[in-house]
Amino acid sequence: MPVNFFERVEEACAAFVERAFANMFPSDLEPAQIARKLVATMEARTKQTAEGAVAPGHYEVYVHAEDYQRLEMHRAYLEAEWCALLTDVAERVGIVFETPPRIELLEGDGMVAGAVEIATGGEQHARAHGGFALRVLGGVASEPQYRISGAARVGRSPESDVHLPDPSVSRNHALFDVQNGTLVVHDAGSTNGTYVNQERVDTAVLKSGDVVAFGKAALRVEQA
Repeated sequence: MPVNFFERVEEACAAFVERAFANMFPSDLEPAQIARKLVATMEARTKQTAEGAVAPGHYEVYVHAEDYQRLEMHRAYLEAEWCALLTDVAERVGIVFETPPRIELLEGDGMVAGAVEIATGGEQHARAHGGFALRVLGGVASEPQYRISGAARVGRSPESDVHLPDPSVSRNHALFDVQNGTLVVHDAGSTNGTYVNQERVDTAVLKSGDVVAFGKAALRVEQA
């Protein structure tokens, strides 16, 4: 997808999150984090078809039991606002849904407090597959290792799930996604490209031991 797609998504998401959650949750960023993760999941799982860009319509948001209990009283509001966000972003960038968009907030089994996992279209949530770890080998990164269990945006933007504040990394560089135990990386039209084992790729299925490079930043894929 072209770079301006991701720029427009980020602008739309930032504006909507501020409008929808800033007043109601002034000291609680989790609903906004979930909102951004939902948008990343929609982006990663949008397919190009003869009819255009098509995204899943059903999203299940899994959180730890304690987080669920805290958010449950706002569940109807949150589900409606998250759904409105996806609809707004989809309209801006020309995505249509397979089915009318629907989001469910659910309690996940065996999850860590503060974690969020998203499943689409009846897929088992990622916890069943353990997810992946990305260990930083080189370049500038905000963490030594990143855990990936679903869709995750990679880039220089502070809002990225895999935040790589390296000048060689594009603001919105790439997307990771985990579906049914498989890790995939999608380049987002970055300036310096995405490389897997030194080969430039647009999309690639990854396995444990692969080295993925974004500009000068390099990460090794490990099974979590």
